[in-house]
Amino acid sequence: MPSAKLGGARPQQGGGELEIASAANPGDVGPQQGEAAIFDWKWSYSAPGLVIWLALILAIVVPKANRDRRILLIVIPLVIVNLLWLAFKKVSGMPSATASQFDTVFHSMAVGMAVLWLVADYFDRFGGFVRFLMFFGTLVAVACLGILSYSTEFSNEAALFLAMLVFFSITVLGATTAAGKLCRGKYRPLCFMLWLALWTIVGSLFTTFGFFVVGNLIMSSGGSGPYILEAILMLILVGLAFGLCLYVLNLPFMILGFANPFFRRRFNACLRLQAGSV
Repeated sequence: MPSAKLGGARPQQGGGELEIASAANPGDVGPQQGEAAIFDWKWSYSAPGLVIWLALILAIVVPKANRDRRILLIVIPLVIVNLLWLAFKKVSGMPSATASQFDTVFHSMAVGMAVLWLVADYFDRFGGFVRFLMFFGTLVAVACLGILSYSTEFSNEAALFLAMLVFFSITVLGATTAAGKLCRGKYRPLCFMLWLALWTIVGSLFTTFGFFVVGNLIMSSGGSGPYILEAILMLILVGLAFGLCLYVLNLPFMILGFANPFFRRRFNACLRLQAGSV
């Protein structure tokens, strides 16, 4: 069966010549490799994928409140969640095409959450609802940068992933806000994380249904009556899975907020929490 053979420079790492040639084994009928086509791959073709990381760097160096070497600790949860994601892909045997798509969603959410912690000082002066909207807008904006930087055009698929990020953001921020309210204004890490787990799962069930409806509208597909029960069961399972993934994604950032006084101050200020027992 014919296949494509690539040579020359690796396009995702820099510029250079990219050689593409078809290869097959026809026996004595003809040559095993066709004539190669050579493309000049410029480094700028890969530049859009760096936009989201540029946003992270700017969030570290621009705010005056971040001019402290402890701000670099934000890299630790980013490294942890990336290692967990790599391990999950390896254990699950996720196909490369699917993994590539979800890589974009994962990195967009992870960097977006890191940026939230980096700019949190700007928002703690605002009231509850306004503060929530500002956090939501920031998380969605940074996450959308990730989707758009990896997409060559605004397609239905890109719109679908953008919608997914919006619903993920609602889940994470809604669960965090609810957990803070249920701690009754006291800084209690264990209590907070238990409430956060519950509301992340519950919130994910509802937002998964919302994403399903929006996804059908984007892809112009309607539901099928005889399969409604199966669809509901599927949505419940997917919602539980997404909720668990979002909680695990959030966990290293929360641990940093609990363990480090520099980030703990931001955490308490944004959720209006005061020191208390576990």
